[in-house]
Amino acid sequence: MSEWLQPGSDEQPITLADRINHALVEFTGCIGTSLDEICSYSLTFGEVYVPFVPNEDDDCDTEDDCNQAWVRVTDITVAYDEKGWDASPGGDGTCEGTCGGTFVVGLEVGVLRCYEVPEGGEAPTAELVLASAMQSMEDMSAIFGAAMNCQVWESIVPGQWQPEGPLGGQYGGFWNFTVEL
Repeated sequence: MSEWLQPGSDEQPITLADRINHALVEFTGCIGTSLDEICSYSLTFGEVYVPFVPNEDDDCDTEDDCNQAWVRVTDITVAYDEKGWDASPGGDGTCEGTCGGTFVVGLEVGVLRCYEVPEGGEAPTAELVLASAMQSMEDMSAIFGAAMNCQVWESIVPGQWQPEGPLGGQYGGFWNFTVEL
């Protein structure tokens, strides 16, 4: 496993997994604390976001139990320089026995919120749909601001915001970001 020292540090080498995990946990915290009335937030990997049951210590009441935010890792690749070398810590393409390099991480950062489903399968009211759309735009803005101001990446490039719902008692959306570490 690749290990390297943090620049200017006398500490023990850190692994790639440590480096990525630390940044992801800190970033997830930035996102989760930026959103109002979110019961819980989490970091996840895999093909799609899967809703989760809040932890016992999460401060959730019945109304907010399904309001959730997430950061999902979609892919991780090695960044290469113009000569085709992995981007080494010194920037010169040499590893001196260890290559940590720069990694490009694809992230999906999203939120889903609940709304009351009308009885009898009726459609939601226009007022509820409007309120959901307005909250979704607030969430879009909060996630964008938190992501762009959370200082854990070498660089961050925002992608597209994809709104979701309202459908089946939930609405929200997600951003795609590409980050370098």
